[in-house]
Amino acid sequence: MHLTVFGMSPPLVSLDSSLSQQKNFGYCFFKGKAVSNIQLFNHAHHISQTLSEKKFFINLCHDRYYFAVAYLAGVLSKRPILLPPNQANRTIQELLQQYPDSICISDQHDCEKNTFKIDAWHPELQTTPTLSCTPDQITSISFTSGSTGQPKAIHKTWQEFQMGAQLALRQLELENKELSIIATVPPQHMFGLETGLFWPLFSNLMVESQRPFFPEDIRKKISEAKTPCLLVTTPKHLKSCVDANLQWQNVNRIVCSTAPMSLELAQQVEACFNAPLYEIFGSTETLSYASRRITKNPKWRPYQGITINQQARQFTVSGGHLEKPVVLDDQFKIENNGHFNVIGRSTDLIKIAGKRASLLQLNTLLQNIKEVQDGVFFITKNERLGALVVSQLTKKQLRDALKQSIDPVFLPRPLYFINQLPRNEVGKLMQSRLNALIKSLQRDKNS
Repeated sequence: MHLTVFGMSPPLVSLDSSLSQQKNFGYCFFKGKAVSNIQLFNHAHHISQTLSEKKFFINLCHDRYYFAVAYLAGVLSKRPILLPPNQANRTIQELLQQYPDSICISDQHDCEKNTFKIDAWHPELQTTPTLSCTPDQITSISFTSGSTGQPKAIHKTWQEFQMGAQLALRQLELENKELSIIATVPPQHMFGLETGLFWPLFSNLMVESQRPFFPEDIRKKISEAKTPCLLVTTPKHLKSCVDANLQWQNVNRIVCSTAPMSLELAQQVEACFNAPLYEIFGSTETLSYASRRITKNPKWRPYQGITINQQARQFTVSGGHLEKPVVLDDQFKIENNGHFNVIGRSTDLIKIAGKRASLLQLNTLLQNIKEVQDGVFFITKNERLGALVVSQLTKKQLRDALKQSIDPVFLPRPLYFINQLPRNEVGKLMQSRLNALIKSLQRDKNS
């Protein structure tokens, strides 16, 4: 088997060498067995030969091994993989309408009749597929989560993923580590795609194919791993793990993303797992491009070659794995050495009674209150702030706690206590569902 990727940046390791010389390179643990890159690509080639001649594949696989097989089958046959932001039936139907020349690929027994059911593992398959990617070949199309509005399609190439993975691995000093990745993030999410597919392909890391969700399931997978673990997860999952009061062993380090981590929670996580916690920063549009360990330094450090530039109040990120500059929604404070703090999104910056604040920072302060399980601020029609909160506190207790850290003009009125916020499986709030919830609460109050 020979893989050739053209247009690679010279300082980065290319896939110009034959995988037959890398027989010991493993990709994942699947049903308790180690699967090598050779076996993975052989299976992907087999699937690429049996799929119908559709232009796009919608990858709905839950298991990371099957997801990787389906993804690489698309790459081998030069057909882009569509990665939906969620697997709700309405989302899939809308995607099929938007891309009518598509077929769904799933590893679930109860998948729809018009869905290709990926078959069992074939370790005995021995073929010689060639992966030849030009720099501009689109390998997958991801969709933003909809946390700031309607999801939009983001096209990415193999070159961006390979270079991005190598830069991230170098930044986090994971290039030569032999660790087992235990990931709670779905593979269709950009964070899950980077860490669960491309990081293992370009390193000695091996990913566990199953995705544990509850704290005890995560703990069990980590304890069963044959090597020390790299836990890839979200702040929401980490808070649940800390609150579960379990005994954690065999964790070498933790990589977290999708939402800003508070210093207090980060300290609790590192004490609980007895391992360093690193955050990576990025988006569906950019992939990850910076990291930090907040318990050591609150500032973000860009990957090698990455720069953030400002013109007026607009910021762009360029260099590294990015083929062209990307306009960012975030606002930054950039240091002379290129390190930065995130002030908030452009749409998050608010002004009330002549005073400015960021909704991102206010949400973080709200969620940092010990007795608050979850919460979010929102802007009302009368230019005040309201809040949705999951907590057993009373309104007075909550406002008294907020007064310790925010200006009184930002105290929430109205204040609604609810059982759960409409977050997706990686912890992001869906703007449309959040708006619908607020309207419903306001109607109930006025009725």
